[in-house]
Amino acid sequence: MANGAHPSNQVQPDLFDKDLWNWIASNEAIPVSELRLKYGTAEPYHSAIAQIEAKKKYASKFSTLFEEQWVFPAGLALEQSSSLATAACKASLFSTPYSADLCAGMGIDSRALTLREQCEGHLCFEQNHGLATLLEHNLKKTQVVSQAFELKTLENWIQENRIKQSELTVYLDPDRRAKQSRTFAIDQGTPNLISIQADLLGLATKVITKHSPMVDIHECTRKLENLESIHVVQHQGECKEILTVQIPGYEDKPYLVTVEAITGQNIAHEYPSAYAIPHGPLSNYIIQPSASLNKSELHGLIANLQDWQRLGIGNIYSSSTLPETSPFYKIFEVKNTFDSLKKVKLSGKYAIESVGSKITAKELRKRLHLKEGRAQKLFYLQNGRTKLIVEGLLIE
Repeated sequence: MANGAHPSNQVQPDLFDKDLWNWIASNEAIPVSELRLKYGTAEPYHSAIAQIEAKKKYASKFSTLFEEQWVFPAGLALEQSSSLATAACKASLFSTPYSADLCAGMGIDSRALTLREQCEGHLCFEQNHGLATLLEHNLKKTQVVSQAFELKTLENWIQENRIKQSELTVYLDPDRRAKQSRTFAIDQGTPNLISIQADLLGLATKVITKHSPMVDIHECTRKLENLESIHVVQHQGECKEILTVQIPGYEDKPYLVTVEAITGQNIAHEYPSAYAIPHGPLSNYIIQPSASLNKSELHGLIANLQDWQRLGIGNIYSSSTLPETSPFYKIFEVKNTFDSLKKVKLSGKYAIESVGSKITAKELRKRLHLKEGRAQKLFYLQNGRTKLIVEGLLIE
């Protein structure tokens, strides 16, 4: 392994019996540093301590997995892995009895795919031997190939299991680290989607790819063949990932979909969805689109449907009537406006946002002596010489 504190000493899943899980439970309150100092890399303690460390760092993200006694790897940062919520969101796009994961990693997405009721078989590739061993232990309904993706291996699996094209969906979350630096371009991942997309579309009824939330959506529409839809996935208010869905023979315009991972709520429209929203003055409410709504560029659609007006500073809107609540935007009731910072006389807890100004939110907080908050918010909006300072109250 190239990453982690113990690059040549990965977790050994065959060590995890009832006694070792009991040892983990009785020692999980002890700091990891103390446990490592006491036990070093001796087994089975090294493998057990890796589970304690994972739970301390990712208790909320992988809560169900800890209950299932999923064995986590050592020495790998897990923050880049799919959460259970986003993995389940991806699985909802699958409807075929067979699936293949071309770059499985820790296996969270593969787990979600195998939990589907209609799943009859799943294949995953993982070139890291240590991770592949863990996948074999954690994923019982999966055939694991301990190597980088090879088209011929996928074709052999399809032939051996007599899988029809209509019965297979292929999933790819490519490695986006090229030459030790992270890339967001869709043609720089490994395996390279652009170079293999035609082959995959010849084998499967659907090709679903996970991209970084930083990917250029316009690049996806230019370079991906038979692109049916682009899904912008948000979780807990943050834009987490972009999913593209390719279907053999699809030639219509793709759809843009913004989806909330937990609830499945979504907004969809044919791409592109450009709307000329009139600019207007500040009214009774400020509406601030979520990061995913901004990424999908569907905020104009919602603004048009709900008769909002643009303030002309960033993607921020105003409305004279109270909009419907939604996970895709925040609503703030306007409490006060100020034409200069000198007139801002506030105290207590406030969220602060600076848009279009060189003055940062941190500087504003220091200057105004305001504590960190959430329900109350101060907007410092600037467009050229035009400034708008607004005190708002979050409506939920």
